[in-house]
Amino acid sequence: MRRLPAFPDSTLHRHIEQALHHMDGFHGDSAMYHINEALGLLVPDEQPEEEHYLLSYRAEVLYYEGLFNAAMRDLNKAERLARGLNDSALIANAYNLKGLLHENIQDSKEALPFLRLALAWFPRRPASRYPISELYHIHGNMGSYLTSLGRMDSARHHLETSLRLATEAGAARAMAVAWWGLGNLELRVGRPAIALGNYDRSWAIADQAKDHDIGVDALVGRGLALAEAGRTNEALEALERARAYLIAHRDQVGLVTQRNFARMAAHGYERIGDLNNALERMGEWHHIDSAIAAQNIRTALSTQAMLLKADGDLELARMERQRVAEQLGYEQRRRQGLIIVGSLALVGLTILLLVNNARQRHRRRSAELEVQHAIQERTIAELRVRDQVSRDLHDDLGVGLSALKLRSEMSLRQDPSSTNAPFLREQASAAGELITSMRDIIWALQDDQGSLDDLVAYISAHARQYLDAHGISLRAALDERWPAIQLTSQQRRNVFLIIKEALHNVVKHAGANRVDMRITWADGLTVELVDDGQGLPANGSRRGNGSVNMAERARQVAANFEVSNATNARGTRVSLHVPLTGNES
Repeated sequence: MRRLPAFPDSTLHRHIEQALHHMDGFHGDSAMYHINEALGLLVPDEQPEEEHYLLSYRAEVLYYEGLFNAAMRDLNKAERLARGLNDSALIANAYNLKGLLHENIQDSKEALPFLRLALAWFPRRPASRYPISELYHIHGNMGSYLTSLGRMDSARHHLETSLRLATEAGAARAMAVAWWGLGNLELRVGRPAIALGNYDRSWAIADQAKDHDIGVDALVGRGLALAEAGRTNEALEALERARAYLIAHRDQVGLVTQRNFARMAAHGYERIGDLNNALERMGEWHHIDSAIAAQNIRTALSTQAMLLKADGDLELARMERQRVAEQLGYEQRRRQGLIIVGSLALVGLTILLLVNNARQRHRRRSAELEVQHAIQERTIAELRVRDQVSRDLHDDLGVGLSALKLRSEMSLRQDPSSTNAPFLREQASAAGELITSMRDIIWALQDDQGSLDDLVAYISAHARQYLDAHGISLRAALDERWPAIQLTSQQRRNVFLIIKEALHNVVKHAGANRVDMRITWADGLTVELVDDGQGLPANGSRRGNGSVNMAERARQVAANFEVSNATNARGTRVSLHVPLTGNES
């Protein structure tokens, strides 16, 4: 990328250089100090280019601490500033960072469209005053995200492109990240030996560059590859080495990377049969994940409170202006009444009526404001209760159920012929189902996941994961664009549980090999599931109480629900249509 002249303000330039230096060393507090000092030097609304660079850097620091909401707020403004400047390199920079946030913190399908926009906006001859997202960054992020989706051919193309561009540019960190991403890809397709070689290349580059953040990822990747290859002792040694490296350099490793290390290390220890270390790392993951979630919830609540206060201040100011205007009108009419002596009685009566009406309007408005304030306070209280319930479920039940499932599975591995084996299998299965149900409850409680778009993404992800786990292929067809509709917790929960029960019937009763799922929008949400199983019995009776429960849930959200034999094919067809409008909130 061609480098443009730095900003002429020497103090501003010094703060930016210092912030970049501390960001390279993962010294978040020091970097944040210089960024905020630089922002304080800017004249509001008159230095959009300077503000874009500083906001994007601050969002990157917030990303490494897992603060999704605060980082997205900065990036939304950075994107608006870049569009005002008509600078495609800066626009691509904002989109790439948004994709990175969604990929690694929010775990949302929104990552893919943001990364595609970043590639589309990236100019053929990019230029910038200070470091921003390069093309190899965008390809690397896209490759890692596509790997997590299982789209291996596309993922390999983007990762190899990122590696080639980073090598040409001599960008050590990007090279290490690309090799690490290729290691993850090979591990996903069942080639641990090749994955091990890729992780070793990533580690060598990261170690030479003193990049401890990607160094941790590379070392724990080595442990996973060795575990998958069945080299138990070497895997244990590699995982312990990764943990020791993280402890030694924790202050230079982002909180998101620390969380990912705990989760991957727990998986590695479980794979080699080290139950105690697996449980300990799982506990670390829950602790860090809860801390990140709590920080994001506190940020969201703080933003909500600020918005409510701003709305209240604006309304009070409007009422004060109205009061002053009414007072001025009263004074003007009083003077006119004094001048026009002959009309004094009529003018006086008119003034009294106007004042009385104004007071009544003022009292009514005050009462309305009090009601609105009470509603807003109750909303905030409900959000806090939901936050507490979600965290309690996650921290207490989540850890306990994970430990129960892991212990049952480890006991089965150690003695699969034990007389307790059927009980252990049933216990592990029940714990897994409870964990899934708990996650569904937590999802239904989260207001920031309340859009129609989020519901469609959650249904699609659950269907793919659930059917894959039972050896049934899924062919999904989803509309690309959805209206901006916010759903209630009851709507989201009932719609999801209807689809969940339908998929459960396919797995338990249909004897199917494939399911076709279509989710479309036409004056409402339509979900259609068609399996290639044995279909409904000849007498048309439905399986168990599941269909009755689904019909009752459909009634609660005023939806149309049908179960029938598939047309032009064997199998069963389940159709659900939920009428919705753009005014839902």
